[in-house]
Amino acid sequence: MKKIVDISLALLALLFLLYFSFLSFSTAKELEHINKEYYESQTDIGELLQRRFDSIVSTLTLGAVKEKNIKAQNIEELKAQSIIIEEKNQKVTIALGIVAALIVLSFFLLDRYIYALLLALSSLVTLLFGLFTPILMIVIHKSVNYLGDIVLTFESKTIIGTIAHLYKDGNYPVSIAILLFSVIVPLVKTLSMIAVLLWKRFHMATKIVTFFKHLGKWSMLDVFVVSLLLVYLSAGSSENSYSQIESGLYIFLIYVIFSIITSIVVERVIIKKGENVSV
Repeated sequence: MKKIVDISLALLALLFLLYFSFLSFSTAKELEHINKEYYESQTDIGELLQRRFDSIVSTLTLGAVKEKNIKAQNIEELKAQSIIIEEKNQKVTIALGIVAALIVLSFFLLDRYIYALLLALSSLVTLLFGLFTPILMIVIHKSVNYLGDIVLTFESKTIIGTIAHLYKDGNYPVSIAILLFSVIVPLVKTLSMIAVLLWKRFHMATKIVTFFKHLGKWSMLDVFVVSLLLVYLSAGSSENSYSQIESGLYIFLIYVIFSIITSIVVERVIIKKGENVSV
């Protein structure tokens, strides 16, 4: 009976994690789309001149000639939508963090094997969403006389997108290193943990767990920090650049925490089951 309850709780927790991860991904993408429209509207010199001219005419005529710029109204609407969606995304990310914390704390409730499998599957979910959800928004702008603030560049970066960008620019060693240690190794490690738990009698189970446990110390946090620095540096060192961390970073950090705990728990589960068979 307890096993059925544990499985039910684990499935429920996994579904909540999947739901909030997807919600965080979708709201981040929606925010990216709206911000892109908003900032691209700030790059149209002709439109900025027209808006400036309309504003001057309206001021000189004391409002007798009103500004008739529909695009300006649309821009304000985009800005308002961006604020609303950003607040929603923050709330979703907080909810995701709470679910992740509850999954970690379920150690005190669930059977060790079910807990280990829950962590491994949770690692896979957060890894995949963390790779494709925007982690950083970068805006480069410049103040121009009579026009005001003009946006020169807007980018919303994901880990996968950054790797592709570096590769496209000819930074092959860096892009391959980040791809290997921030994507391939974590994915292979997570899938291996799931496979080891599902097929515990595999004769190399303990060796696989131990290998990835030690490798994870070098392949996760250090390289991910380097990749983030590369993303920051890709915006240049201009005083007119603005960057903002997005929810993808937090999803990936949740994965890192899950992964570390999974390695420890899975190793103990395998050893406890007496599957430490030497080859």
